Amino acid sequence: MTGARPYDESLWRKEARTPAFAAPPFAAGQADVAIVGGGFTGLSAALHLAELGREVVLLEAADIGFGASGRNGGQVNPGLKYDLPALEAKFGTEAGSAFWRMGQEAPDFLAAMIRRLNLDCDLEENGLLRLAHNKAAMAAMWKAADALEAGGLPVRRLADRRAVEAETGTARYEAGFVDPRGRSVRPQDLASELARAAARAGVRIHCQSPVIRLNQNGKGWEVATAQGVIRAREVIVATNGYTDGLVPGLAPSLLPVNSFQIATARLDEDLSRRILPGRQTVYDSRRLILYFRKTSDNRVMIGGRASFSSSRKAGGRSPDYSRIERVLHGIFPQLAGLPVEMRWAGLVCITRDFLPHYHVPAPGLHVVTGYNGRGVALANRAGAWIARHLCQAPDTVAMPVVPITPVPFHRWREPLLNIAMKGQYLLDLAGR
Repeated sequence: MTGARPYDESLWRKEARTPAFAAPPFAAGQADVAIVGGGFTGLSAALHLAELGREVVLLEAADIGFGASGRNGGQVNPGLKYDLPALEAKFGTEAGSAFWRMGQEAPDFLAAMIRRLNLDCDLEENGLLRLAHNKAAMAAMWKAADALEAGGLPVRRLADRRAVEAETGTARYEAGFVDPRGRSVRPQDLASELARAAARAGVRIHCQSPVIRLNQNGKGWEVATAQGVIRAREVIVATNGYTDGLVPGLAPSLLPVNSFQIATARLDEDLSRRILPGRQTVYDSRRLILYFRKTSDNRVMIGGRASFSSSRKAGGRSPDYSRIERVLHGIFPQLAGLPVEMRWAGLVCITRDFLPHYHVPAPGLHVVTGYNGRGVALANRAGAWIARHLCQAPDTVAMPVVPITPVPFHRWREPLLNIAMKGQYLLDLAGR
């Protein structure tokens, strides 16, 4: 895993409420498990392995929270891309059901872990608003609400524009419903606090320690950095959208794309009363993913796909941010005069089937990746699961093992995806 070059700092890093986690570069040593990547997956795996009595070393190429774990929108959302019948058809009844439960349980699991460890990350438990951006999208949205209610989850329906406007401050949406499982966090603080919890549990964490080589050695592995080598019985690779050539074939199986995000100046008292007074997280039904929320310090932050760029050098004045600003003002015209104070991007890891992947490319080598924009809850739950899986400890969820499969035409992914994005944008405009 090569070193990471910083790009635009996020709102969450600039206004972090807890100190950044500091750790020295790696030298040499040994452990039961070596973890490559200090995002939510790696940190959660490290913590839970240590709590189960394993000796763990975690190696991060940059700083804790540098990647998607510190750059995302902070939405703690439930679910996978597919419903239970589709997952059971794809993986079999038992495996599909266990995988489905992972997505459903993930927000509750994360909230319970935050409370158990007393992590200072501004957890808010106000629910998730799912909104239909046009009439064509309403049928699918009500089907999702029906399924949640059939499973015993009490959803609150917003049946028309007036109900949505009262809840959000915008007349842009046809209807929606509130999923009570939705939460929000300040993600950089969560990453820093989770690292501190893992270190207290005995995990040795090393930042600025990019892994350059993995070698299988007898029954174990050698994990090499520029500073030295660690010997471990097992390795977890948790690099997600920042994956490089460390594991052969892994990078061409993934589509890392930037999610562009902006945050306004703080709202005055009148605007704060009218815009998202219940402080729910929000995502809408557009094909080109759009999400927004009001932060605890009364900023509106919004993010989504403005292009399919995978560059880590996105400048703060990129046209992609301008597109997000236009979308913001289309949803909330009353914010047109309010300055946008921060702009940043982070790589979301998309997979071919839009599902998280668990790979075992060699004995003792485990790869967990691909959260497709739902990583705050899912990555933390997946990290805990892989820890229990390696320790043969019981769990209520599981991930099926899948082969590493390259994405066709991966080399030309950006131009091809941007062409596809323009088509999706036109379908959204046409109400399809």
